[in-house]
Amino acid sequence: MYSRSRKVVNMLGLIGLLSVVICSMGGNCGGISPFLATQFNNNLVDPDTGPIGGPAPPDNGGDDGDDGDVSNVLGSVCDLAVNEQTIVVSVRNEAVQQVEFSMTFVVSAGPGGFVCDAQLQNYLNAGYSDAIVPGSGNNAIIGCDTIQLFAGTRILTLEFGINQGLGGTIPANPTGNPDDSPTFILRRRDTGSPFLPLPELIVFGNEDPDFICTGGAALGDLCTQRGFSYVSDAGIPLGKAAEASRIQGTVCAENFGTAPEWRLDRTLDAQVQPFQFGRGGTIIATVLDRALDAIGNTRNQVVWLVTDANDNTLHFEDR
Repeated sequence: MYSRSRKVVNMLGLIGLLSVVICSMGGNCGGISPFLATQFNNNLVDPDTGPIGGPAPPDNGGDDGDDGDVSNVLGSVCDLAVNEQTIVVSVRNEAVQQVEFSMTFVVSAGPGGFVCDAQLQNYLNAGYSDAIVPGSGNNAIIGCDTIQLFAGTRILTLEFGINQGLGGTIPANPTGNPDDSPTFILRRRDTGSPFLPLPELIVFGNEDPDFICTGGAALGDLCTQRGFSYVSDAGIPLGKAAEASRIQGTVCAENFGTAPEWRLDRTLDAQVQPFQFGRGGTIIATVLDRALDAIGNTRNQVVWLVTDANDNTLHFEDR
């Protein structure tokens, strides 16, 4: 826990099988995620848990080799040890331009949701707030990404970025030396601690014209939603902003669907998908100096280094 904090402040495996569940064709959606992007092409299925980000599938009670053991799946944040209930996220800028960013932490709450009652006030104190409330519908929209609630009664969000009053502009790195990279650490609103209550999703972009997907919310391409924008000192966008398809680890970038999101790994085993972050660990997102990449260039503009609560590396940077 403490070594993790020092790592962020001072510098700061196996891929499971995926299959498709299409509920509208009569499939059993009993294990559906608390929320899934309604524009997500397919409901991703984890080999152990069913739909990614969702609760455990029911135990089938059989002896067919598929244990169906709900103890292997995270039900809520209260099922975790204290040192796994948080995450530390920082953003480093290697670019010679300053960078603005937008990311939103998302969790489900209420009966059946990820945030148990014992942890609800902690989430609210940290800055999470209701994106929907009971009786007002079951969708929350973040830019072009529509998050639909399937379990629980509340969607809570915590926004970071230029439009949320929490900072979101990272100074330029004029030397181009990675060792000189300015770093922005995301922090709780109440105490300023970098240990943030664990989200289920981290969504990139918002409704701002600099970040929303090309084409707009109704018809836009979700994978063009932008999480990071290179800007001048006057805040004018420069070069090509980092779309979800060029942010390492998003569902879009890993070609598993069309969601501008990183997702929590809720399996209690040794497996982690390319688009999943761990419990109780760190994410260090690094913006590379690629604002002037040619149009159509597919190199990552933002890479991530991801660890778990034990400082095991889950994802290395893919530069």
